[in-house]
Amino acid sequence: MKKLFLILSMIFFVYAVAMLVQTTNMDMGLAVFFFLSAIFFVLFYKYQAAMHLYNTYKKTTLTLVIAFVLFAATLETLILTSANTDPDNVPGKMDTILVLGGGTKNNRPGAVLKGRLDQALAYADNHPNVTFIVSGGLGFGKTTSEGTIMKNYLVENGIQPERIKIEEKATSTYENLLYTKEMIQPDDQVLIVTSDFHLFRTKMIANRVGMEAEGLGSPLRISSIPQAHVREYMAIIKSYFTDR
Repeated sequence: MKKLFLILSMIFFVYAVAMLVQTTNMDMGLAVFFFLSAIFFVLFYKYQAAMHLYNTYKKTTLTLVIAFVLFAATLETLILTSANTDPDNVPGKMDTILVLGGGTKNNRPGAVLKGRLDQALAYADNHPNVTFIVSGGLGFGKTTSEGTIMKNYLVENGIQPERIKIEEKATSTYENLLYTKEMIQPDDQVLIVTSDFHLFRTKMIANRVGMEAEGLGSPLRISSIPQAHVREYMAIIKSYFTDR
């Protein structure tokens, strides 16, 4: 068991460092992995004391661990069951595609945002009359709004500028949906395009702001899934209590 704690600590640490180097972005998802690495290292370093505490509070510890695992499994199930990534599985005929911002780099879409935009383009290939709303504000230290960068990318990929509206004040998912709701015609059928792991929370918030919409997700690279999903667990909890 002692060696297992060390192995787990190393796995979590190496993963967190590798993702930090790859993305150059320290977020809550990576913070959790660094924290878990530290916890398991302490359990390894103070193994005897840890085992003494475990034996003293065995029932309480097991109850907390089981509750945590079940809660995380519930959130993961909600994320996975909401993650439609096939443009051909979108029901009905959509009038408007709403693409949510996902990060830019050097005035270009970052990897996550590029995936969202490419997924929107994939749907638009078979629906030439669909219009676009791109939503994303001016990030810290940025000189161009995310919405403008998104529009530029769509135009570069063959979408006429007049088919694209920009919302460039939003800095959160809640604001994305709240602000763009006013830009959508009452009878429009709306397709929200975001990352696959983000669809459950997006639909939850859309319902709260009174927006009826279908969802289409862009898949992540396998290496990014643990970080993104762990971060999304916390975001779902936050949105449940605050985004209303």
